[in-house]
Amino acid sequence: MTTRRQFLVASVLGALSIGDARAQGRLVRIGMLGARPSKQSFYAPGVVRRLAELGYRDGTTMMLEDRAAEGVAERYPALARELVEAKCDLVFAIGSEHSVRALQGVRSSVPIVFLAVDYDPLERGIVTSLSKPDRNTTGVYIPMGQLAAKRLEILREIVPHARRFLVLSDAFSKDQLGPLRDTARAAGVQLTVIEFDRRPYDFAAAFESARQARAEGFIALASPVFASAEFGGLLAAHKLPSAGWSSSIARMGFLVGYSEDNAKVSRRAADIGARILKGTKPSDIPVEQADEFEMVVNVTAARALGVKIPESVMARATRIVQ
Repeated sequence: MTTRRQFLVASVLGALSIGDARAQGRLVRIGMLGARPSKQSFYAPGVVRRLAELGYRDGTTMMLEDRAAEGVAERYPALARELVEAKCDLVFAIGSEHSVRALQGVRSSVPIVFLAVDYDPLERGIVTSLSKPDRNTTGVYIPMGQLAAKRLEILREIVPHARRFLVLSDAFSKDQLGPLRDTARAAGVQLTVIEFDRRPYDFAAAFESARQARAEGFIALASPVFASAEFGGLLAAHKLPSAGWSSSIARMGFLVGYSEDNAKVSRRAADIGARILKGTKPSDIPVEQADEFEMVVNVTAARALGVKIPESVMARATRIVQ
């Protein structure tokens, strides 16, 4: 039988497990800064779900402060200041380097957990050590440059005769070009790189330029602006075999999607955030790297293109889109 004393002790310990803010009788305030609103993000919903599993439920034990730059890099600094002024106990910087840069630029002591999609936090100086991050910043990063190079390798395995590939780039994805170019050079293939520097991006004109350059395939870099349903029609119209930057994007008409496991990466970021909320310093939590990946093959797109997916590729697919 549980005594009243045991019940009270358990209740106190439960309150403390939700962090100091909750124990003091107020909701934990968690900020989310990314290119898109949380519900439209590839990663933020997974972070929120995992936080709820750990006891941080929006509107009950946690208040979510959601800020989105809507793909406009210049908006990040003002949004970062808003989150700091809202007295967040923790802020997640989702996706772009611009989000974590803006938060660090406010020079606040608010802990930052990044989910780095298009940059290496060590190479870019976000942290000076992966094993013991400095300041108030740690998180998880995805080696997107390496993944872009892998997409080229997979696409060449599917269409080995192809020698010319279209690549679109912007401010969110330009750092991924280096590894991709290295792989293309080693394979003896040519990249037609079209770089966008202002919104809205004219995807139709880019694909027309690729047609004139006789592109035989399309490699998609990771950018929040490139998650556009417009690609489906363009890929079909130009009959381009393509490799997309996320498993879910394969449903837009891409032949194959290769990426990190979004759900697992999001959970890992949330776990780090929960540790900080319970008292662990960000500097005591090593930066983690995504190490589990997904490959999705779209057999409907393959049939439309008249492309036969090799058995070697099908055997490695984690999911097949019919």
